[in-house]
Amino acid sequence: MTEISVVIPTKDRLPYLRKTVPMFLAQQEVNEVVVVVDGCSDGTLEYIKAASESDPRIRYTDNVTNKGLPYSRNRGLELAQCEYSFTGEDDLELSENFFATLLAHLEETGADLISGRNVFRGERESRAEAIARTDRIPDPSVNGRTLMVHVDMKTAGDQEQSLLPAPMLGRTDVFRKVRFDDSYRGNAWREESDFQLSAREAGYKLVYCPHAISFNIEIENDRGGVHATWGLKRLGWQIRNNWRFVQKHREIIAREFNVGNPYVYIAKFATQRYSGLVFGMLVDWKQQVFGAPRSAAKLFLGLFLM
Repeated sequence: MTEISVVIPTKDRLPYLRKTVPMFLAQQEVNEVVVVVDGCSDGTLEYIKAASESDPRIRYTDNVTNKGLPYSRNRGLELAQCEYSFTGEDDLELSENFFATLLAHLEETGADLISGRNVFRGERESRAEAIARTDRIPDPSVNGRTLMVHVDMKTAGDQEQSLLPAPMLGRTDVFRKVRFDDSYRGNAWREESDFQLSAREAGYKLVYCPHAISFNIEIENDRGGVHATWGLKRLGWQIRNNWRFVQKHREIIAREFNVGNPYVYIAKFATQRYSGLVFGMLVDWKQQVFGAPRSAAKLFLGLFLM
């Protein structure tokens, strides 16, 4: 049987990690879970130490200080002992037969890296509701004008793509050869897109598989992990990291996407992100002042700003 190392970077999200580690270990194909403790202060290190003592399949390393998501992914992949590795996350949930499905489709398509459908669901939303909602997302799966991927889109079948959802499965040696670029700082915006285009530039085949589904939980007021940076500071990192991404991969972006003038693209990106930040602040303000549910506030402000 093919064995998989699951690599999980984590920072201050202990309640979710407690659920995620045993979930991964319950998967038949998973031989080990490698947790990278990235400067945690919530008891994560103590938990993972105790867990590793009781189960040798749990391994860990401690960055001591926060060194960021790309560094932590690379560190975990360096420690991985299996032929295949999966870039896991500390709040991920998996559908039935997730890894068996991904491995079968990786072999069938000849992919070097493969990602399943990655559905983001609200804390109060069921899996079925989240799937039904994202089933309605229209084509294309990769937006060539915005350089964004619809990570939870239901496509007709497997398809080769330049960009994928962040949870990826591939041979460990491929991850080690390409590596995540740890110069993406702050909230590490674009670190997975950077890795994927670097893999494409190196000649590797990337495939999106809608038959295996994972779920990320959209946590309200989340301040753990990359969400520790928020507001204008988060926006600043998004703009800087996005600019680095576009400059670094300008040749493949010009060839495989249709962003047009990169300077105009960056200006539009910054404007849209700033508008989104202001909109979110207005939603929160209306919720606090009028006590309206967040969904109702969004609808009100959406109509007001049209």
